[in-house]
Amino acid sequence: MIKSIIRSLRFTALLVVVMGVPGCSRNVRDQSADAIAQSVRRVSSTPGKAGLTWIAPELHTSHYRTLFYGYDTVDYRLAANENAKTRANDNFLVFFDARYGGDSRHYEFAKMPGAPIRELSDHQHDAERCQIFNSLISSCLYRDRFSLVLSLRELERARDTGLQFSLASKTRDFERLDLPPNYIKGFLNAIGNR
Repeated sequence: MIKSIIRSLRFTALLVVVMGVPGCSRNVRDQSADAIAQSVRRVSSTPGKAGLTWIAPELHTSHYRTLFYGYDTVDYRLAANENAKTRANDNFLVFFDARYGGDSRHYEFAKMPGAPIRELSDHQHDAERCQIFNSLISSCLYRDRFSLVLSLRELERARDTGLQFSLASKTRDFERLDLPPNYIKGFLNAIGNR
């Protein structure tokens, strides 16, 4: 009995420590601009070549779907390519990684309030798993990777208000997403575009 209580207390203490560690338990969108700036990483954009890419922490959204689909999720993050010669950040992107079930989607556009519709760049479209559910319905789980190009001017304008957009095809709107103001501020601060 005492061993059981001690094990329970150790587990509780471990849980308290993990919950108190910034970044382990907090949603990125709730973090301060300074905390986000500290989480931005520099990575080599092309192995063996000059040039770096700045990558912000990942944002996440999901919603539950019935049948065997489970959760539709979209993970997305800001990135900036650094020019090897000028060290300027001249190319800003939002990278998306979408996983969903049901009909295959064609993510083609991003719609932003007060801005023209923007084309998305498709990088990958895969059917990860297909099966028959309850001997009645045949469907697949898909994964799409794509990106949206943004300008520095757009990010600077959105640093105090955030940036909202919805992902769409020619016939249907899909997820509504945002880049919170603290996220944009932290990213721009980290890469030196204050």
